[in-house]
Amino acid sequence: MDIPKNIKDLLENERFCTMATCFDNKPYLSLMNFTYVEAENKVILSSRINSKKYSNIQKNKNISLLISSISDGISATFLGTAVTMEDKEGKHYREMHIEKNNMPQFIIGENIGLIVFSIEEIIVSDKQDQVKYIN
Repeated sequence: MDIPKNIKDLLENERFCTMATCFDNKPYLSLMNFTYVEAENKVILSSRINSKKYSNIQKNKNISLLISSISDGISATFLGTAVTMEDKEGKHYREMHIEKNNMPQFIIGENIGLIVFSIEEIIVSDKQDQVKYIN
């Protein structure tokens, strides 16, 4: 997928996103910090493994992320699939995530797992209400 520069900038410069999960037709939203891995077209997030969002992803891998920049007047909804990783799995992802976010209480610990999200489609909206689909 060829991601435009302004969307890569959004992924690289913003720190928080809203993640939507769903199970049994019940949607669930979570505010998350994230790390973009451009070389793999992935987003790394972390969560307590006993949380609702983590459990939802294990039952339904389809999730979406919303990232917005008020100053740039742009928002992007990322659609794709996620996998969960615990303990030693994905050690390099955890290292990248802690380096960007420097919030160890949300990233490191025996009860904290990783969520590795693969971007499959992007819906971009700008301040002129122009909507663009990228896949």
